[in-house]
Amino acid sequence: MNKKSKILSTPINKSTSSLMDDFNSSIDVDKRLIEEDIAVTSAHVKALVKLKVISKKEALTIQKGLNSILNDHKKGRLKFSKKNEDIHMNVESYLNKKIGNVANKIHTGRSRNDQVATDTRLWTIKASKNLQEEIKNLMKSILNQARGNEKTIIPGFTHLQVAQPVSLAHHLIAYLEMFKRDLNYFDFCINNSDENVLGSAALAGSNYNLDIGLLNKSLHFSKSKNNSMDGVSDRDFCIYFLHASSLTATHLSKLSSELILWSSNFMKLFNISSEYSTGSSIMPQKRNPDSLELVRSKTNSIRIKSIELSNIVSNLPLTYFKDFQEDKRIIFDCYDELISCIKIMEEVIKKSNFEKSIGRDLCNNYFATATDLADYLVIEKKIPFRDSYKIIADIVNYAQKKNKNLSQIKIDEYQKFQKSIDKNIYKYVDINKSLSRKKTPMSSNPKEVSKVIRKYIKFLRIR
Repeated sequence: MNKKSKILSTPINKSTSSLMDDFNSSIDVDKRLIEEDIAVTSAHVKALVKLKVISKKEALTIQKGLNSILNDHKKGRLKFSKKNEDIHMNVESYLNKKIGNVANKIHTGRSRNDQVATDTRLWTIKASKNLQEEIKNLMKSILNQARGNEKTIIPGFTHLQVAQPVSLAHHLIAYLEMFKRDLNYFDFCINNSDENVLGSAALAGSNYNLDIGLLNKSLHFSKSKNNSMDGVSDRDFCIYFLHASSLTATHLSKLSSELILWSSNFMKLFNISSEYSTGSSIMPQKRNPDSLELVRSKTNSIRIKSIELSNIVSNLPLTYFKDFQEDKRIIFDCYDELISCIKIMEEVIKKSNFEKSIGRDLCNNYFATATDLADYLVIEKKIPFRDSYKIIADIVNYAQKKNKNLSQIKIDEYQKFQKSIDKNIYKYVDINKSLSRKKTPMSSNPKEVSKVIRKYIKFLRIR
């Protein structure tokens, strides 16, 4: 048995075995909360000063000690102890060593239950803002690739089959829309993490009339929790964070999968930077899109995190349980993986290039303007769409057998399928004119795409 004393050693809470110390300790994970924990303690001390539980002189001593601990941490001097379980007890232990018994006053009127919940909320707000900044950096890389490519033709796909011509810019803007929604989801996460738990104590509330307004102001919370039991047991904000991260991961996975396909020898639409591709151990001619494949893999793992935490908290009655110790491991791992994936994707997009010459050929070779031809018969020949659809299907079938694209079919050949077809049909065959023919504001019409690009330039500069 371990006979050494620690902060929580009492006749009731006797020394535990070294095996239990290791199993019970969370310091290897929650040491990451040291800045938040010191901020929370500083705020709590201010409230205790107002109640005259701590004198102003003592508060200065405590703050000096806390600043010294933080400075030691930044310089890599701190060695945390598993015997003191977590970041809260380790900070208190270090403070006691630095300033003596006055450190024993800092836990008056609070519990580790409300302390850790507040620490974690502060971290989640900070992490969400960091992720938002990285998402915006990624969006800027995508936007820079979109600018000037409003008329660069590529095929749009459905079911991985060439469908209709679109512009490269229009395609990339679809991802800007996704990542913009991610920014909004993290706003939701920030807003729902913005509730101070201090004053809840263990579960029933504090016996000290802590100035809640002072605590909120000191920690930059806009409000406090309404219910102390909910305060110490609520981990919904962590799940919101994981859900937001999961959605961003989904969008990154979509983008990485698409770029992997586009970089293949069969499509050749994307040339990945040599800085973010690797060679084969046996085939000297190959460059593999390993960065994108790792993003795809890691983002798939990220999406599991929200389920992992939901499973931990779903069957717990009120209020606090040691099960909650696992929440920080999950959200920290999620953050680390996600932010690295976003940064890698940003660099891949920034330093790679899209092949601008092949898209038009793909559209021509795979009859991407077939829908335009059906609309030609509707608009100019007043043929019902379902009838024109069948006529164009027959024409495409004919072109495939003759190994021709639609622009290579002569007018007399077209007229074999519909006598009223005239030379105006070639305007509808033209790949370039397909884009400008689109009428709706969300379409691939270059004029509409340019409007959206200008909106994103403004959005990313002022947000």
